[in-house]
Amino acid sequence: MLIGSNGSGKSNILEAIAFGAAASADKLDNEFLGSRGIRNSAPRLMKSAFKADYFLKPITLEFRENGTYIPFNIEDEETPIPKWSVKEKKTLEQRMSEFINSLFFSNDFNEFKKIGGDVVNNELWEKFSPLRQALSQDADKESAKEFITSIVNPATVAELYKESFHNDLLSNFIIYSPEIGSLRKLEEESQIIPLGIKGEGLFNLLQIFKRNENYGAETINELKKYLHIIDWFDDFEATFDEETNFRQRLSIKDRFIADLSLNQNNVNEGFLFLLFYVSLILSKETPAFFAIDNVEASFHPTLCKELTKNLVELCKKHNKQIILTTHNPFVLDGLDLNDQSQSLFVVRRNALGETITDKIDQHPKKLKLSEAWMRGYLGGQPETIE
Repeated sequence: MLIGSNGSGKSNILEAIAFGAAASADKLDNEFLGSRGIRNSAPRLMKSAFKADYFLKPITLEFRENGTYIPFNIEDEETPIPKWSVKEKKTLEQRMSEFINSLFFSNDFNEFKKIGGDVVNNELWEKFSPLRQALSQDADKESAKEFITSIVNPATVAELYKESFHNDLLSNFIIYSPEIGSLRKLEEESQIIPLGIKGEGLFNLLQIFKRNENYGAETINELKKYLHIIDWFDDFEATFDEETNFRQRLSIKDRFIADLSLNQNNVNEGFLFLLFYVSLILSKETPAFFAIDNVEASFHPTLCKELTKNLVELCKKHNKQIILTTHNPFVLDGLDLNDQSQSLFVVRRNALGETITDKIDQHPKKLKLSEAWMRGYLGGQPETIE
């Protein structure tokens, strides 16, 4: 979870990840970027402005996932219409040099793999079994270097390194920022299937839960279970309304009103946001790694704690990883910092204006996280002007 004052850089961090995801998917056009939650801006505004020649330099992004190193150099091309493209961060000569030179820092093959792991992935290591023999020999360094150079195929290094740019988990990353207008317009659809960044496609996803053999009653029941954190909720159904020419309609039951049903136009906003969040995690077709910006929108402060706890529980069960941003302190009270799968980062700007993140490793003693944040113990507070 990311917290911090307005303008500290929380959304910028999410967009940097999404930009890397687009690079991994090799889809850096504005249409794709916008559908993934990235604000379309001129290239100059998407680069770091902390150096005089910032507009001449590419955007450098580096990711690691389970030991796999995924680097990107993203440049804007000089065309009439701004266009982004991915360039390799290191030349083949540089990668080859690092690969070979790192060999001389260790006599242990397993240790050598750790040192050179950023240069060549595990598949390639297994192909180079002669390296093990070279490491055990007492040959002089120059002879060993020549031998290693002769058995390393530069084309293979380049190809495997290029392939490591694509990562399914990263490539599918999306920033969701649902809007109530889109959630109420059930007929709206998005380029991104099944759910768009503003909430488009929710009704169709509910129909998939209802009719597709991969889901069924178990998924619908689980969805309703988590909707019950709203105390008045009793039941709901996604139907086609025959009176309005089969118009898509949500029918929501309030447990205090037995003979009436609410619909998507008159139910309160918090219910629709919760329905979207839970459906997003339950779906097998939505990304395994995504973000929700300003997750607290339309939720009562007390409900925010339960929202966080339930999202954590759902993510563990359905193998999802979420980055949340919030300005509501009560959202933090649903976190358990003793659980290694949950993390809290405070985003701030240093004296130079650069965005910095600080990880909160321990829960403040005798204080709720919400109270610790409000008292300024965690940081991430706006500077007041008197």
